[in-house]
Amino acid sequence: MMIIVRYGELGLKGKNRRMFEELLAKNIERKLKRYGYSSHTKILRGRIFVYASEETAPLIAKCPGVVSVSPAKEMDYGEISDYLSQALKDFRPASFKVETQRIDKEFPRTSQEINEEVGEFVVREFGWKVNLKNPELIIGIEIINHKAYVFFERFPGIGGLPVGSAGKLVALISGGIDSPVAAYLMMRRGAEIIAVHFRHSEREEEKVRKIIRALEEYTPREIELKVIDHFSILERYVKKLREIGKERWICVFCKYRMLKIAEKIARERNALGIVTGDSLGQVASQTLENLYIESRATKYPIYRPLIGMDKIEIEKIARDIGTYDIFLSYPEEKCPFKPRYVVTKGDWEKFQEILKKVES
Repeated sequence: MMIIVRYGELGLKGKNRRMFEELLAKNIERKLKRYGYSSHTKILRGRIFVYASEETAPLIAKCPGVVSVSPAKEMDYGEISDYLSQALKDFRPASFKVETQRIDKEFPRTSQEINEEVGEFVVREFGWKVNLKNPELIIGIEIINHKAYVFFERFPGIGGLPVGSAGKLVALISGGIDSPVAAYLMMRRGAEIIAVHFRHSEREEEKVRKIIRALEEYTPREIELKVIDHFSILERYVKKLREIGKERWICVFCKYRMLKIAEKIARERNALGIVTGDSLGQVASQTLENLYIESRATKYPIYRPLIGMDKIEIEKIARDIGTYDIFLSYPEEKCPFKPRYVVTKGDWEKFQEILKKVES
């Protein structure tokens, strides 16, 4: 048994296509090794063949770059009938159809001819009803290099590009819903993530570590996590802001300081930017005016993949990737520094004036 891996965007990469294919194949091998599975891969005619146990298929499907995977059996075309007569004995579908994709266009039979020939055999052998629109069982066949690959399952992948194909980014990760989704979306576009968490409590850190483990299901390697004490970087700013009567600015200053620290880490680790879970207008610190001020903290690009999404869209992705349930399993912790009233439309010049007083 082997596993057919299908990919989409990689096939459009022109002269760089082979590089993307090889990276995806290597990522699959690395990921399976991390989960204790031995494997090797082969790239052939727009497919990656993974020689590993059938149970690895769901793991492979979660690799960015993968469109779908199918555990399959390789054989000569003439062996299909004998194989199906044994392999289908445990199936009891109300209906079926045969679905053939002929990657090898030089093969003497067309896809339709194969569908009809194999379908007729299955009807004779098992008496099952053919249903081309909504079958209970699909017998899949792919013809590649004059070999037939037969399968009965197709696990959907997450698409995108292989992790590592787009460079390295620093991602701010909290115990909330948004920031893990933002990190996932950038990984899905090929970015390697260094996670940075500003720690409020042991319980919050524990939750974030579980979130990171959930995100690691989509990466070939473990995600590096840097934990920084939130209080140590903000306490003196909060004290000073309260002293000068500017407590309403605490949230803006907090995000500004976080981005400053993220910039330092990005520089040290040769990262190409910073990822945040900002969604426009969702909370007070994420108005256009406040985002403008916070963005001035760094010269590095700040990537905000959730910026135009609403809460429902973000929560759906969080559920799909497994981070939403982790969020719900812990009581939400409120920041002890957050004031009752916050600045929603900060002014850059005003912020600079306050910053000088706070840092003096």
